[in-house]
Amino acid sequence: MSTVAFIQRSLAFTHAALVDARNGTDDQLHFVPEQGSHSIAWCLWHTSRVEDLIISRVSGQEQVWNEDWAARTGLPFDGFGTGMSDEDAQQIQITDLGALGDYQDAVFARTATFLDNATDADLEREIPARNGTESVGEAISLHMMGHFNGHRGEINTLRGMQGMPTVMAAQGTH
Repeated sequence: MSTVAFIQRSLAFTHAALVDARNGTDDQLHFVPEQGSHSIAWCLWHTSRVEDLIISRVSGQEQVWNEDWAARTGLPFDGFGTGMSDEDAQQIQITDLGALGDYQDAVFARTATFLDNATDADLEREIPARNGTESVGEAISLHMMGHFNGHRGEINTLRGMQGMPTVMAAQGTH
């Protein structure tokens, strides 16, 4: 299996989990436990924004996120959750979860298009990173696949605290 195919397969699983995480009421998706953490809604916004930033950077395209998406979702135009205080993150309220889902779908489609046209050699290209450079493949692997699965665990914890099933609870049972 090529590296591109491996990434496509891994992201398909991660994306399916993030789509499944949309299932719930407004209160369930915005629930924040007394001990802190983020809400499921915050996790969905944050992971979508991070993916949008990375794929835009590696593909040389404008971000999907714009002022229209910000207005439709009630979220800030600037920022993507990283560096946000816990208190600020806990205050994030998405006014239209359907619009966030549409944004998420648009980002996932852009990622799929990028990967459909990428080669393993394209993944080796070095791009600027916080502390020097990293390859395109490292950016996707570290910041999308690994990071997002950490948030998937957080989402499952939040769902469990509310008596909800984990995301993709039926995965592998059929």
